[in-house]
Amino acid sequence: MLTRSVSTELKVGLFAVAGFGILGTLIVTLEGNPFSSRAIDFYTVLDNVGGVGQRTQVRTSGVQVGEVTSIDILPKGARVNFKISSKVGIPKGSFIELRSKGILGDVYLEVVRAEGSEENLRPGEMIPKMKELNDMSALMASMGSIATDIKTVSSTLSKVLGSEGGKNSLQNILANIEAITADTRNVISTEKENVARIIANLRESTERVNAMLERNDGRIDEVIASVQSSMSDVKAFTSELKTMVTGPNKGRMENIIASIDDSMLNIRQASSKVQLIVDKVEKGEGTLGQLVSKDDTANDIRSTLKSIKDVLAPATKLQVEVDYKGEVRSKENVALGRYGNHFNVRLSTRPDRYYLLGISDSPAARKRVITTSSPNADGGTTTVERTPEDRGRLRFNAQFAKRYEAVGVRFGLFESYAGVAGDLYLFGDRVATAVEVFNFGDDQFEGTDSTKGFARVKAYSNVFVTPNFYVTGGADNIGRTPRPVAFVGAGLRFTDEDLKAVIGAASLSSMAK
Repeated sequence: MLTRSVSTELKVGLFAVAGFGILGTLIVTLEGNPFSSRAIDFYTVLDNVGGVGQRTQVRTSGVQVGEVTSIDILPKGARVNFKISSKVGIPKGSFIELRSKGILGDVYLEVVRAEGSEENLRPGEMIPKMKELNDMSALMASMGSIATDIKTVSSTLSKVLGSEGGKNSLQNILANIEAITADTRNVISTEKENVARIIANLRESTERVNAMLERNDGRIDEVIASVQSSMSDVKAFTSELKTMVTGPNKGRMENIIASIDDSMLNIRQASSKVQLIVDKVEKGEGTLGQLVSKDDTANDIRSTLKSIKDVLAPATKLQVEVDYKGEVRSKENVALGRYGNHFNVRLSTRPDRYYLLGISDSPAARKRVITTSSPNADGGTTTVERTPEDRGRLRFNAQFAKRYEAVGVRFGLFESYAGVAGDLYLFGDRVATAVEVFNFGDDQFEGTDSTKGFARVKAYSNVFVTPNFYVTGGADNIGRTPRPVAFVGAGLRFTDEDLKAVIGAASLSSMAK
C-alpha cells in the first residue's frame, strides 16, 4: 500500500513538473527570455505626481521602455523611481515630461532625449523634469462641456423635429420660404419700373431738402440764437441757487456739513479701533493673536491637517483588480468535482497590502438527511430526521494580504474555510506561485465521499502571458484522501485602468450614436 501511494504521488509530481515545463516554454515563446533583458534604475523628482503610481508607463518617442517601480515622499515633492530597458541609451541633458494619454487622461512619464550628446547617463542618476505643460485634461474638459451642449441642442431638435408634427411644421416653413422667394422674384421682375421710380423720387427728395436748407439759413440762425438764450437762462438759475444757499438757508447748510463732519469723525474713531486690534494681533495678544503669530499653534494646525490627510490618503489611492479563473482537474474527484470557477475582487490601498473578496463554486454541493425510527410507548413508531451536513454550491473568499518585496502572506476565508497562504512573485510579477492551507481537520460529512486528513493544501502557479491573460496549473487536495489531483486552467485579470478604458470607449460609442 505504501509503495502504491508513493508511486501515485510521484506521478502527480511528474505531471506538475511537465505542466510547468510547458508553461515555461510558452512564456519564452510568447514573451521572450525574461533573463535576457536588463533594466537600469533612474529617478526624478516631481512637485506633484499627478496620478503617477507603481507600474506607470515610462516612454520615449511614444514607445514604452520601462515602468515606475516606487514613489518616495520627500519634504518637498516626491521622488519617482523607475526602470528603463538597458537597450535604450539616455543621453546627458535629457529630461522628463508628465504627459497624458488617451481620452481618460491617464498619465505617463515621457523621456525627452537630448540631441547631440555623446555621453549617456549612468545607472541610478537623476533625470530632471521639465516645466509641466497643459495637456489633454483642459482640452477634454472643454470638449466635455461642448459635447454636453451639443447633445442638449440635438436632443431638443430631435424632440421638436423628430415627431410627425415637427416634420410637417418644417415642411410648411420650407414651403412658405419658397413661396415668399417666388413672390419676391415676381414682384421685382414685374415692378422694375416702379422700383426705379421710387429711387428717383428718393433722389429728388434729397435735392429738395438741400434746397430748403439753403433757403432757410436765416431761420437756422434764429434757432441757434434761441439755444444761446436758453443757456443764459441756465446761468440765471445757477445764480439764484447760489443766492439761496448763501442767504437765510446758510445756517441749515452749515448744520448739514457739521453732521457730515461728525460722521467722518466716527469713521476715523472706528478705524483707529480696528488698527488697535490689528496691532494686538501682530504682537500675539489675545486668542486670535496667538493663533496667527505663535509658531506652536500653526505647527499644531499643520500637524492636524497632515494627520487628516494621512488618514484619507489610502481611500484616494484605492486600486481595484477584477480576476476570474477557471480550472479543469485531471480526473473526477467526488469532493472537488471536475471543474472549478473562481471570481475575486482585489482592493488595494497601498502597494504592499490588499483585501480580497470573492466567490468560488463547489461541485460537491450536498445535503444528507438521515432518518431513524424507534418504537414509542403507544406501540407506534417515532421517526426522527437529522441533517449532518448541508453544504451549498457557492463558497466565499475574504482575505487580507501583506506583501514583503517578492514574498506575500494571506489569511482569512478560503472557500468558506479559515486558512493561511503564502505567495512568491517572480520575474516582475509575471509568475506568481501560491500555497494555500485551509479546511483543517477531517471532513465532518458522513457519506462515502468525505475527505480525511490534517488540512486541504492547494499549490499552484499563475503565469501571465499578457498583462490581462494568464495560465495556471498545480495540485489540489494535497495531504488528504482521496489522493491529490492535478489541474490546469486559465484566467483573466483587469485593473481599474483597464475598466476605465472600457467604460470610456463605451461612453464615446454611445455619444457617437
